Amino acid sequence: MSGLPVQVMPRHQGWVHAHSATLVDLFRVIDASWIVGGLWLVLLHHGVAWDGMHTVASLLAVALFTIFAGIWPLYRSWRVSPLRAELGRAGICWAAAVGIVSLGGYALLAESMAGGALVVPQWAIVTAAGLLMTRGTVRLALRVVRLQGGNFRVAAIAGANDTGARIAHVIEHTAWMGLRLCGFFDDRAAADGTRRSISLPVHGGFDELIARARSGEVDIIYITLPLRSELRIRDLLDQLRDSTVTVYYVPDFSALGLLRPHMESLSGMPMVSLVDTPHQGIDAASKRVFDLVVGSAIMLGIALPMLAIALAIKLTSPGPVFFRQKRYGLGGREFEIWKFRSMTVCEDGARLFTQARKGDARVTPLGAFLRRTSLDELPQFINVLQGTMSIVGPRPHPVALNEAQRKLIDGYMLRHKVKPGITGWAQINGYRGETDTPEKMEGRIRYDLEYINNWSLKLDTRILLATFTKAFNDPNAY
Repeated sequence: MSGLPVQVMPRHQGWVHAHSATLVDLFRVIDASWIVGGLWLVLLHHGVAWDGMHTVASLLAVALFTIFAGIWPLYRSWRVSPLRAELGRAGICWAAAVGIVSLGGYALLAESMAGGALVVPQWAIVTAAGLLMTRGTVRLALRVVRLQGGNFRVAAIAGANDTGARIAHVIEHTAWMGLRLCGFFDDRAAADGTRRSISLPVHGGFDELIARARSGEVDIIYITLPLRSELRIRDLLDQLRDSTVTVYYVPDFSALGLLRPHMESLSGMPMVSLVDTPHQGIDAASKRVFDLVVGSAIMLGIALPMLAIALAIKLTSPGPVFFRQKRYGLGGREFEIWKFRSMTVCEDGARLFTQARKGDARVTPLGAFLRRTSLDELPQFINVLQGTMSIVGPRPHPVALNEAQRKLIDGYMLRHKVKPGITGWAQINGYRGETDTPEKMEGRIRYDLEYINNWSLKLDTRILLATFTKAFNDPNAY
């Protein structure tokens, strides 16, 4: 880590820092003004006088917006919240507020003014534009000021380790945060192995950090000590109480092999979710909509080719057209996967399963072509529409293979925290086909868990597009 500024500045340098609470209160007023003013502008456009019903509707909207702003934390430090996230929360809060108001009083509002049914939608659009425009303008102004060296806060990192290095990287490369790093502080012995394992500039021990905090030279401290250092963290916090510095604890969970870790709250008690699925609430709904829309469109396009393949299978070898096999799906529950039959045998995969290998005598001539081009996978879009699979996700393994591998690979079953897919992150990165060595299976699982940890619809789209380019020339498909 190079180029870290070591010069610290007095804490009174930034106006917004000294008046952050005032700025938050100011934005509460601005938001309320846009909600009331937005309705007033729409009424003015329609030539309608303001009356008591409009007062009730606007004040109810302000109250609801304030409530939702607490549920989706809107009024919080901009130094830890990017503009996109801020605008998203503002949009959600306003959509929820105006949605409830429209359900409760739409008819009364529509009947009391000219413009009728257009009033509430226009109010929603005008107010949303104002809320977002104001935030964008202020953020842009702050960004310009911060790029010129103003309105900053001084940050320090307690713990010279990998986690601290990642925080330093974010601070150095994220100008909108308005932070300047004065350095790393650590007093652990080199034998600890947590400080000198990487080359970081350490500007002093914790005594030096505490002194700077008490003198007002540091605004924010990120504690990155490992979980086993509970007593030292507590001692550091006790000494920092004699200052007004803001303290964040950034635990390093990387060694625990977690899946989608994030903060939760249980009746006001903070807790950390260590192993979870990315597909909950709106994310689960968006994933399902993606599967249904894209899956239906693909099914329309492949209906005739599937019919032709079915006829070819029936004419070239004895046996059923479709091959159905039990596999593990979401939550480790069994389901039947659909494929075009490409072999002379139909193993159910529940008790005995042998993966196809190069030159496998069980594969029919037509089946070899279908497997090489992935056309044997097309019936799995039936599974997608049924809801037992997704278009993108970890490839499902036969039951027997699952039971064998879960005993050999740590975290193997975590891949079942999401629905299995027709294609996946592992497959487009070279882990398609036979996993005849432990290294190949471990590589596939590593990519599967990486996919779950980084899931987004954008990533699903990227994987799907990459699959189309690789489907017909994959050397691992046989």
